[in-house]
Amino acid sequence: MLMSIWAPFAAWCSVAVALLHVYVIVQGPWAYRFFGAGEQLATMAEQGSWVPTLLTSGITIVFFAFAAYYFAAASWIPRLPFFKWALIGIAAVYTLRGAMVIPALLVGMKISPFDLWSSLTSLAIGLIHCLAAWQALRRAL
Repeated sequence: MLMSIWAPFAAWCSVAVALLHVYVIVQGPWAYRFFGAGEQLATMAEQGSWVPTLLTSGITIVFFAFAAYYFAAASWIPRLPFFKWALIGIAAVYTLRGAMVIPALLVGMKISPFDLWSSLTSLAIGLIHCLAAWQALRRAL
């Protein structure tokens, strides 16, 4: 069935996002700037501070946890605690992060190309997670 692809697809999207954060850590200051982490974190990375690495590592772990929940939704791993609420919350986080660009565009705010493509990417990933959560929760009822 075609819809059975949504949960693993959502999980792999979260893995990709997590690996992107690992890439930023490894690449250092220029990657913090390029991927929109801000000048302060990039400068701290240039100065050898561990704060950017620790912060980005924490974010990476969160995205790997997101992936685990959707791998569980795909029945690739056992069901995790707070399964239903986590699926809904994760889908909401991605979707709302991506949708934040829409009001800005509607009121004519100037948006950088990075902010636009990262928001649209997050919105797309969020919608994939919404489909996967809907499918998994329908099966769970």
